Amino acid sequence: MSQNRKSRVRVSALLSAAILATSIIAIAPASISQAAGPKVLKLLWADEFNGKKGSLPSSKNWDYDIGNGYGWGNAELEYYTNKPANISTDGKGKLVISANRISDLQGNATDNSSATTQILNSCWECQFTSAKIKSARKVQFQYGRIEARMKVAAGEGTWPAFWMLGADLLDGNPWPECGEIDIVETRGVEPSLVSAVLHGPGYGKGPGVGGSYQSPTPLSDAYHVYAIEWKKNKIDFYFNDRLISSETPTSVKPGRWVFNQKFYLILNLAMGGEFGGPIDPAINQTQLFVDYIRYFSVDGVGKVTKQ
Repeated sequence: MSQNRKSRVRVSALLSAAILATSIIAIAPASISQAAGPKVLKLLWADEFNGKKGSLPSSKNWDYDIGNGYGWGNAELEYYTNKPANISTDGKGKLVISANRISDLQGNATDNSSATTQILNSCWECQFTSAKIKSARKVQFQYGRIEARMKVAAGEGTWPAFWMLGADLLDGNPWPECGEIDIVETRGVEPSLVSAVLHGPGYGKGPGVGGSYQSPTPLSDAYHVYAIEWKKNKIDFYFNDRLISSETPTSVKPGRWVFNQKFYLILNLAMGGEFGGPIDPAINQTQLFVDYIRYFSVDGVGKVTKQ
């Protein structure tokens, strides 16, 4: 565990007890007026990724999207797998998602393995394998604070994301009617830019509604905490406890606010696509490192549902 992680008062208080104990703490981030008084956070759920080296993340929390990322609407150039080569714990408390090159710009395979041949036969556009996990039908959340401490992937063309989709998507309500909360997206071509936005009916494709923050250093150089604090009719986005965007039903007009329901988590490392842009041909591997994901109620508001 890094010294930086130990130094954060809120996290140190939590880790002094069992991760899922009913610890209650009070904080007041520097970006929030002290006049409002400290917030009370109660840890309700967490994944610390403490598995053995080479292990897949817990099946109690995560399932996978597997297949051709190009065909899912954003022209991405990765093929998602559930293989440890693309996603596994490192034995030191981190989850690592690895994007590994399998073809060059002309579509020529970088190796002669049967697995690579099979992928390229079904996805000739795919230049990388990678991974995408989701808590759909496992764990769902409504309101509260959700945060992840991550070191994002480096290199032009990378597109790591920590985000959420409305749980009613699972019952047939289509995107963007279900709503999408992008807690953070980054793109290697703009290595210091934090993007945090909402997508919904009337603001689906395109930039969505939200904000951004320009870090003084590249995001892939160090671990940072990306978070939302969410309540009825309001979502605040944070970078290292700095408020970077605050969205309400007024923000999304003339679109509709669809965020007063349960959502599930998604974590992935995409390559290229409409947001990621052209991929540096020199990249053979790039990695997203996740220290933890945690969920808290805020002043008693927040609910986690396990299925």
